[in-house]
Amino acid sequence: MTITPEHPVPLAGFKERKNPFEGISHPLHLRVLFFQLEELGKVNRSILVSADLIWWDTNRTKKLHKRIAEKWGLAESAIILHATHTHSGPQTSDQFTPSLGSLDYGYLDFLEEQLMIGLEQAYQNLESVTIMHGVGKCEIGIHRRKLLNGKVVMAPNPDGPSDSEVNVIKFQTKTKRTKALITHYACHPTTTGDNYVSSEYPGVAMDIVEQYHKGETVAIFLQGCSGDIRPFLMNTGIFFRGTDAEVRKLGKLLADQIISVVSKPMNFVEPKMKSENFRILLPFKDLPSLEELKSKIKEEDVIGEWSSLLVGNPNRVRTTIPVECTYLQLSDSLAFLGMNAEVVVEYGIWIKMISSGKVLPIPYSNGMIGYIPTARQLVEGGYEAEESIFYFGLPGPFSPSIENEIKKSIRKQLGGNILDQTAYQNEEN
Repeated sequence: MTITPEHPVPLAGFKERKNPFEGISHPLHLRVLFFQLEELGKVNRSILVSADLIWWDTNRTKKLHKRIAEKWGLAESAIILHATHTHSGPQTSDQFTPSLGSLDYGYLDFLEEQLMIGLEQAYQNLESVTIMHGVGKCEIGIHRRKLLNGKVVMAPNPDGPSDSEVNVIKFQTKTKRTKALITHYACHPTTTGDNYVSSEYPGVAMDIVEQYHKGETVAIFLQGCSGDIRPFLMNTGIFFRGTDAEVRKLGKLLADQIISVVSKPMNFVEPKMKSENFRILLPFKDLPSLEELKSKIKEEDVIGEWSSLLVGNPNRVRTTIPVECTYLQLSDSLAFLGMNAEVVVEYGIWIKMISSGKVLPIPYSNGMIGYIPTARQLVEGGYEAEESIFYFGLPGPFSPSIENEIKKSIRKQLGGNILDQTAYQNEEN
């Protein structure tokens, strides 16, 4: 389904862009996978949606889940609305400061209408498939946190952690046609800051893959834990924003790897459907007083916006915030873990490690609360740990204890599903 805005609206993700978009480089799409599995006389259904958006709004997502669950008779925990996190699409939430992009409510109505149409089309197009899984490698991302002169700045850091793994899941019909492909990869789609609509490198890659399969395949992209990973575009040790030429180049690099994976033998996946929701309460380290907030309202830029947002919504100054998680299992050997946050790559590497690659983490799913850094990053500071809180309207930085809380909760959840005990024990040791 096409979800490109029908008229110019402001784009989200870069505060430097103030005016509505000037043109369209690559249309935005919403792609739907509707799963149905009959086991022991019972029909289980689940839905996975990937949209070329920066994120979905948490509050609206909850309402959409109810609407979708009622219409198609499935549990709300069996629904993941995922965003590829392109920074060249419209704002979809009114919960953040204006610097992240102004919301056009008419666009949200259009988006939700297209979503429901896409779900209906996917449901009407159900057919039996075989699931296969393969892994490749792509080196277009690099760690973006670097310690310089005692301060963490956003700069290329080849010594920092990154995740070059490309997971590809193929759904093949009885006639050997590739009905759908899922690609999971972790890198911010921030190649360009031009004021043009673009599905960015993920969208370009999916378009190439669909063209390779002669338009008979739905190719969807799932963004991994890329909170501190950025496209490797640098000049004399400094990041730069590219143009559409760089977007196309990176998209082609990823598409080539996907096509390489599906061109080789892949591992068969035995279907077994299961879904669960759980939440993790994350505590804040410090909270501002009302007097502090009022004193900063007249400050320029995002600090003033942040202060005004919190003064106008005092309920946001709270001691914790929940991360909403969705565990969607397609097999004993394959599952997704959705999270409504921007999660740094260290967590993604850890989740895949303790599950021996069986669980693919997909943040930017079912809403957005902001960045989730590691304990070390919260001590170090920098954009993900401190500066980003103003844009997302959080009352303060998180407590370093969040890393332990997150890992404890995820271990507990996966322990009853497909957690690899050997990997878990190795990590503990």
